[in-house]
Amino acid sequence: MPYVSSNPRQAYLNYRDLDLGLNTKNAKSSFKQAQVWGGKYFKDNFNRLVRIKTMVDPENFFRHEQSIPLMI
Repeated sequence: MPYVSSNPRQAYLNYRDLDLGLNTKNAKSSFKQAQVWGGKYFKDNFNRLVRIKTMVDPENFFRHEQSIPLMI
């Protein structure tokens, strides 16, 4: 499979590993809270993804339990 990492094995975004952590329900996700699970989930890409999310979706319309938070 050309699109799957093998060493180490890592999850794809559509798979939500809620055991790592999740955003607070009905509240704005804080960068500090999301950094705990985001660093485990997205590795070194987390900070870059936060910057992109802040530019592309400043209203945080696209969100779920483990969505990238805004840089606020």
